[in-house]
Amino acid sequence: MRTSFTVNDMTIHRIVEQEAGFTPILEFLPSLSRDLLDENRSWMEPAALDSAGMAVLCFQSYVVKTPHHTILVDACIGNDKSFPHRPAWHRKSDSNWMQALKRPALPSTTSTLSCARICT
Repeated sequence: MRTSFTVNDMTIHRIVEQEAGFTPILEFLPSLSRDLLDENRSWMEPAALDSAGMAVLCFQSYVVKTPHHTILVDACIGNDKSFPHRPAWHRKSDSNWMQALKRPALPSTTSTLSCARICT
């Protein structure tokens, strides 16, 4: 997937915080049969299904730049939060998101911040 695209005078940058196998696909989609999964595995791998049978999910933010505004839409996973049932997020302390945020040359001020809180 592209990291940015332009629509008229607006540019949207994708800021990936985490993209990986997240949960077993057969648990994530409980009505999915193993036979149907096997029939569709060829087009699902590796973008939607990893080799271990985990659903690949992407948690990301977006930087939207217009001629007059810079808007950050954030998934708000963040570091140092308590998610004991999600080991990959629990007390996370990496710099992945901050490093990715530097790529679209975000100005020192942002017009709007929208937080899309994930409730798990």
